Amino acid sequence: MHEHSGPADVRASVGADETTIAAARRIAAEAESFDGTPPISDQALLEAAQGRRTLVLFSEPDADGESEPAPVAAGIVGEDEIDLVVTPDARGRGIGRTALTALLSRPEAGPGALRSWAHGDNPAAEALLTGAGFTPVRSLFRMALDPALLPDQATDPSALEAPEGFELLAFDPEHAERDAAAWVSANADAFSDHPQQGRITVDDFNLMRAEPWFDPADLLLLWKTPVEDDAELAGSTWVKTVRAEGHVETELYAVGVRPAFGGRGIGRFLLAATLARMAQHAPERVTLYVDGENTRAVELYERAGFTIDSRSRQWERPAQWSPGARMEA
Repeated sequence: MHEHSGPADVRASVGADETTIAAARRIAAEAESFDGTPPISDQALLEAAQGRRTLVLFSEPDADGESEPAPVAAGIVGEDEIDLVVTPDARGRGIGRTALTALLSRPEAGPGALRSWAHGDNPAAEALLTGAGFTPVRSLFRMALDPALLPDQATDPSALEAPEGFELLAFDPEHAERDAAAWVSANADAFSDHPQQGRITVDDFNLMRAEPWFDPADLLLLWKTPVEDDAELAGSTWVKTVRAEGHVETELYAVGVRPAFGGRGIGRFLLAATLARMAQHAPERVTLYVDGENTRAVELYERAGFTIDSRSRQWERPAQWSPGARMEA
């Protein structure tokens, strides 16, 4: 969430067709370029495109009141979460406060607990959330690694020595149905206590595969041997590689180990495989996101050379809260 507080004259339009999704992505990209942190999660956008969350675009009326102005803010509400982002050049005019009030008044916000993120160092957004009855409940660290610390580019992840009884293979498009189902099942197991990551469905996964950044070789699956149609997936690691204007960035998108396979060094092995795969892309930037409260994971990444680059906080509004009960400046 990114904005400053104050009233504003704002129009809202609801919909999630290709045009509105593209507009939301544009707004998010502008904010990320300015702020240095993604303002809306991939999961929120995917579920909005599926109709599982509601996308609302906000615009300021033109002076003549006749022409159709370009949207300057995007909000997504549903699945007990709310996301809001305002373009950098439209901030400070109260658009965020007005948009947040509108989103909280929608039926999709519901009477139950509602969560939202303030990304990076963002006192204005945190003040806005505080005024709307939210309190911080969780932290998220973005960690970065100096690309010079990556292993040699010639290191093939599949050539690394896997823990005994396991084999590392890249996602296989020829066995897409098997691999997709196995990944979704293992991911749900690994993230059973995670409000977003653990509920990804096969449909969600297939939408992510359709993203322009997806590369099957970047999704590494650790199978219990022998690898057959009914083989069990013990864990996986997924690298998100983004190329833009000649620059390459790699992010550890998702890494997880089934609890039943814990204590066997699989997490350390998957991290080594991740770094080997990242090195093959020769990136200029290497990042990952991790729960701030997950001390063991943070320490594992620090031992590999990662340092904390930014901190975000998730905020929660308690159940049965009324939008009119408290909306302070």
